Amino acid sequence: MSFRSRPELDAQRLRVEAIGEPGQRRFRLLAVVGGETTIVWMEKQQLQALGLALEQLLTQLPDGGPVLSPTAEPVEFDTATRRQFRAGRMELGYDERQDRIVVVAHDLNEDEEDDPVSGGGGDENGDFACRITREQAREISADAAAVVSAGRPRCTMCGNPMGPGPHVCPQQNGHYPHALGETEQDVDAV
Repeated sequence: MSFRSRPELDAQRLRVEAIGEPGQRRFRLLAVVGGETTIVWMEKQQLQALGLALEQLLTQLPDGGPVLSPTAEPVEFDTATRRQFRAGRMELGYDERQDRIVVVAHDLNEDEEDDPVSGGGGDENGDFACRITREQAREISADAAAVVSAGRPRCTMCGNPMGPGPHVCPQQNGHYPHALGETEQDVDAV
C-alpha cells in the first residue's frame, strides 16, 4: 500500500519540548498518529534543524487551498508509551495529493535499510513516519525555535553556551587565570 493512500499516517497532534534544566535538557517530538503516541528523542541541533527545515519547506510549497479547521476532538499524549526511540537521520517530504508534509525519523540504533512507511506510524523497529498539515508544520517550527532559544545564553564572542560558572572563551585565548578581584600577591600566597 502506498504512503499517500494511508490516512492513518496523518498526525492527529504534535508537540516539541525540552525536559530538564538548561545545560542538562533532553529534547523530544511527541506525535499522535492513528491514536497512538510516538516519542522521538533528539539532540538540540536536530530539533533546531527540523524547525528550520520545516520553515524553509513551507516557503517553497505552492499556495495551498483553503485551510480547514479540525473537527476531531483533541487527543492526549501518552507520555508512558513504549514507542520511544532516539532519532538518527530525519527526512522531510511533501505529499502533493494530500497537501501534507511528510516527516520521517529513523532510529539511531536501527539499520538504515528499514522502511518506516511499510511499518506504519511507528513500527516495532523504532522508525516513525507521519503526514502533517501546513499549520502543524508552522506550529512545530515556531515551537522548536522557542524551545531551542530557551536554553543557556550564548557567548557573544565564541557562540558557545555559557553555564552558571566562569566561561572559558577560546576567542579570549582561554580565560583569566584568577578571579577579577584577586591580585598577583593573593595568588602567590596560595
